[in-house]
Amino acid sequence: MSQQIPTGESDVAHDAKFPDAIEALRTRRSGHNFDPDAELDDETLESLIRDAALAPSSYNLQPWEFVVVQDDDRLDEVVDLAYGQEHVREAGTAILVVGHTEAKTADRVFDEWEEAGRMDEAAAEQTKAQSVEMYEDERMGRDYAIRNASLAAQNLLLSAHARGLKATPMIGFDQEGIAEFLGLPDDEIPVVLLSVGPSGGEEPERLPRRGVEEILHRESR
Repeated sequence: MSQQIPTGESDVAHDAKFPDAIEALRTRRSGHNFDPDAELDDETLESLIRDAALAPSSYNLQPWEFVVVQDDDRLDEVVDLAYGQEHVREAGTAILVVGHTEAKTADRVFDEWEEAGRMDEAAAEQTKAQSVEMYEDERMGRDYAIRNASLAAQNLLLSAHARGLKATPMIGFDQEGIAEFLGLPDDEIPVVLLSVGPSGGEEPERLPRRGVEEILHRESR
């Protein structure tokens, strides 16, 4: 059964070219009721990652990786690293969305810009140098990692919902511990941990959200 859209958001199609996409966005929920007896098949998992990787990224650098844990013993370790969040185990699949803190895809990406005729050689080299320089600032490199990987994580959440799955994001976990456990290199950081799996049923009603009249500011804050 599809979830009801909150009051005031029912008219999803009046100006939408893709109304189903709007409905998916507005009905997506984070929850903890997974079916522990069902599994996420490999084909669906790969489709989720493919959709996540279509997210926008600065310069199209695609500075993300996705580390999947499904082994029961390793999931137990992830639960410990996520401060005891049992739904990680019940979901059966944990996905750590990882961000690059360095522009390590730049050579390949800007070659692709040039090959596609979107930039000439000089422009590609200049833009590549600019992107690499931006990442050389430690704080900016971390910011880019978090922002870009977060966009990919949201894509994954929506893709899971569109397939009738449940997916819940978490930022409450031992970042250093999970980076070590999953063998992340020094230039990659954990950004969002997702529990993904078949739904175990309905969730409680959505809690109130701040209204547009409260959060929309025109021209200035």
